[in-house]
Amino acid sequence: MTVQRSAACVEADRTAVELLLQIVAGVYASPGDALAHDLESGTFAAAVQEVADALGVDAPDVVAPTERVLQSSYVDLFVSSASGLSSPPYVGYAVDGELLGPTAVELGRFLEGHGIGTDPGWTDLPDHVAAVAEAAGLLARDGHDEAARYVLVHFMFPWFDRYAGDVASKDVSGFYGPLTRFLHASIREVRRGNRS
Repeated sequence: MTVQRSAACVEADRTAVELLLQIVAGVYASPGDALAHDLESGTFAAAVQEVADALGVDAPDVVAPTERVLQSSYVDLFVSSASGLSSPPYVGYAVDGELLGPTAVELGRFLEGHGIGTDPGWTDLPDHVAAVAEAAGLLARDGHDEAARYVLVHFMFPWFDRYAGDVASKDVSGFYGPLTRFLHASIREVRRGNRS
């Protein structure tokens, strides 16, 4: 027996995926005023709870460390660490073990094929997890749901699969570890629903 999903269900999934991508972009971009504002106002925690409810995963308690603690943890986890960088924030590196390797090239071609390019003001590598989430978010907002899911499942999930444990074990802020585990579980649920 085939059951057709209601339009409300499809719209809820679309909204959850788009919101999930916004959260990923916000968490893995260098922390600044926008994230601080969203944490202080409760907007960030509300978005996390909405995604958790939509996907059936447990939402973490969202802590709001000081900007200094967030910056320090971000640098230690994703930029440079005295003990060695455990979580390079590049989706292609998670798969290929090299910067700008075949996965990054494939991602770039996929996005270009859907009219998404890199902002000339972007100063990081184009497959930075935050940039990829923003690109997939643009696809979702433009109604390209399958393309957004494809980016989430085929390019972003491997990064979370490889680094979620490392981020959780090394994070001292109480912010990145729980959120990375939550985002990993959330993307896993999208992946299961996507049957990819």
